[in-house]
Amino acid sequence: MYTVLVADDDPDVLAVMAAILRAPGYTVLTAADGYEAIRTLADRHIDLLLTDLRMPGLDGKQLVVQAKVMRPSLHVVYMTGFKEAAATVSGRLVQKPIRAAALIATINQELSAA
Repeated sequence: MYTVLVADDDPDVLAVMAAILRAPGYTVLTAADGYEAIRTLADRHIDLLLTDLRMPGLDGKQLVVQAKVMRPSLHVVYMTGFKEAAATVSGRLVQKPIRAAALIATINQELSAA
């Protein structure tokens, strides 16, 4: 099964995302900010990064740039509750509030993409 790293500065969002993704069998790791996510990527095999766009310090886009340097083939899905932020990224995105079925479908699509 795949390992997903969830990065978000909101502990409640981390808990909910982890629960949603563990249900279908994903191994889930969490990071409370972009810097913790980078440390986790350096230490663990991660198949997909699910990151919030807006986080203090290292935001989601900056995190992905650094993560892709470390792991060019890393799959990425962004999440945000801000519509204006959604327009600033290319790639898969889920809007908050997130529906479990939509999140799992998006993750599955991204992981099955070549």
